[in-house]
Amino acid sequence: MDSTAEMGAAIIEAGAGGDLNQLRVITNKFDVLHHVVEIGNFEICKFLTGYSSGKSCQRGTCQNCGVSHQTGIPNIEGFTPLHYAVLKDNMEVMELLKIKGARVEAASADGTPLQIAVSRGNVQAVKYLLSHGADPDLFCAAVDTPLVCAVKSRSFECLKLLLAANANPNLYFSLSPLASAAKEGDTKCLKCLLKAKAGPNSDTYFHDLFKPIEDAAMVHNRAAVEILFPVTKRLAIYPNWTVDGIIEYIHSQEFKTLREQKMTMRLTELGIGGMHGASNKQYSRAILLYRKASLLDPSNPTWISKRSLLPPVSHPHYGGDIANEIFRKFFIAGLAFSLDPYNEAIFRAFRLTLFDYFASFSQMSGPGVILSFS
Repeated sequence: MDSTAEMGAAIIEAGAGGDLNQLRVITNKFDVLHHVVEIGNFEICKFLTGYSSGKSCQRGTCQNCGVSHQTGIPNIEGFTPLHYAVLKDNMEVMELLKIKGARVEAASADGTPLQIAVSRGNVQAVKYLLSHGADPDLFCAAVDTPLVCAVKSRSFECLKLLLAANANPNLYFSLSPLASAAKEGDTKCLKCLLKAKAGPNSDTYFHDLFKPIEDAAMVHNRAAVEILFPVTKRLAIYPNWTVDGIIEYIHSQEFKTLREQKMTMRLTELGIGGMHGASNKQYSRAILLYRKASLLDPSNPTWISKRSLLPPVSHPHYGGDIANEIFRKFFIAGLAFSLDPYNEAIFRAFRLTLFDYFASFSQMSGPGVILSFS
């Protein structure tokens, strides 16, 4: 059973036929609940979570069949059954999983359930998750904040729901919600964020390379430039501080040169900041700065290499040694995870090393090499 379809067929066949022994066999080999939720079979979900008999379950298993139904256990990508329910827009299964104790803020490779719901523009799921305690400001650094997700998915309703839940429009990791909205042709989100006190003049150290008005001008979004112009402080580099002057200058060769210089300076600052953080054992800060650098400069594998060497190693690694260290950490973390797959700390370490390994492989290998493994 190599595919989800084959696995799902086996689960449904065993459940429908009452073959509990076969269901136990499948359960021992696979994380069944994840796949049943992905398929969307509500009756089997009820069965696996102990609802089919109408009796409560003890010790994380259904008393009648011995099937595990721990709703919060993530798979190798960090996805819990709730993530899959959100991906399938299945409100019925979401309700069932929440009743059985699913964590609404579990992180995954694609973010929290709320980040996924907002990215899909699923208004009902967003309402449900927010009403059940999802933090509108919580986000995984690998994914945009919920507000940015709302802007990029062009879901004005999701944006309004998040702001109504007191999401902070000035809290973000990479591109700000306002800068994201400045790039969109529809200015509803932009106006809404400004009304919610999103700052057009933010100057946070490792956040903003350009102001939202500049982001708008770069994509020739004149309507957004006109909206942002009255609330943006004048920038000295612009010889003609008017709507037309900003748009004209930002597409000049002079600005392009300045932009490249600014990017180089910012990457240098982030690199030095990350190095200082690592030397002072402030690993969280160092990782954050290296992640920011990798977002600004995604084609450069150096940032992934630097991040993969944290926490500290006994001696520096260069060139091929970096790739060897990435693989060594991935191999050791994989062995630890195979021995204790339900240990959250071990799982997080394995997930990080897995991401670094494949990210490094994809950036250091040509398309032909990667496709040769398919």
